[in-house]
Amino acid sequence: MSLKICMVGCGSFARQCHGPAQRGYRASHPNAELAACCDVDPGRSREYSEAFGFARCYSDTRAMLSDESPDAVVMAVPPAAACAEACPVLERGIPLLLEKPPGMTAGELGRLIAAAGKGGGKAQVGFNRRYMPVMRSARGILDGAFPPGSVGRIDYEMVRLDRWDPDFSTTAVHALDAALFLARSPFRSAEIRFQAHRRGGREAADVAVEAQCACGSRVLVGIRPVSTENAESATIRAEGQSLVLRIPVSPQSEGDGCVEHWRAGALASSFSDRGFGALDRLGVSGETEAFLDAVRSGGPVSPGLRDCLQQVALMEAIRARRPGPIDFESR
Repeated sequence: MSLKICMVGCGSFARQCHGPAQRGYRASHPNAELAACCDVDPGRSREYSEAFGFARCYSDTRAMLSDESPDAVVMAVPPAAACAEACPVLERGIPLLLEKPPGMTAGELGRLIAAAGKGGGKAQVGFNRRYMPVMRSARGILDGAFPPGSVGRIDYEMVRLDRWDPDFSTTAVHALDAALFLARSPFRSAEIRFQAHRRGGREAADVAVEAQCACGSRVLVGIRPVSTENAESATIRAEGQSLVLRIPVSPQSEGDGCVEHWRAGALASSFSDRGFGALDRLGVSGETEAFLDAVRSGGPVSPGLRDCLQQVALMEAIRARRPGPIDFESR
């Protein structure tokens, strides 16, 4: 079947990640059509269409949807604009790949879920780590050798170089989602703590999230936005065995992403993403292909909007610098 694809949001992240992935998908799927792209800045839209092979460009999303009647839409707009831009797409029943986060608040996520229910369409959230080769390899090992109830503790650390963003929560949400993906179990409860840093009139905060999973695993997520490097890592510990992950964070990441499976003090197996292209290593190509293939087949998408309720609740608490417990079972 032919597949008519439209893009909303043609900024720097879209040009770095989504555009090349869409062009690659078109090259391997001749019946996929890069129909149109849209940005509030007509110049950005025009440049995106020329760079990645989209046939037409727009500066109004609703006009593009009416003119093009796409089979699928990919959206990468500023997080504050995501709910307003995505709801009209979902209400029309058009399948949507929405760059994270799916709304800035639990209320916005609720409106997106309602819009998808009204239109009867599907929406995949762009948590690209789930499609990284490193993370897929880790999940394969976990599913084969680590029953969820056997995992005692999961540590996930995200550190960034001098990210004094006024709101780092929309990046931190990646770590929360990745930890849930590795846990394979929802959180029953979570406790959040903050440690503020100030320099030259700027302020940031380290975040520690300690969560208890429904399966019994304990999850600790450490987020440090003003460290000395860009890095992410994870360790999963069970009785007699563990997994250690080094996770790529950008196309320029130094070193390979890797997974090591240790059993009884010896290295049982290992995986490296050496040899994968940058977009493959980051999971962008994988999530694009998974979404568009699901649109073709009519199959489910992952993660969907309802899969992101806990991540958004924690993100909202981090943004508000609201320490203390969250009881997810009472929500």
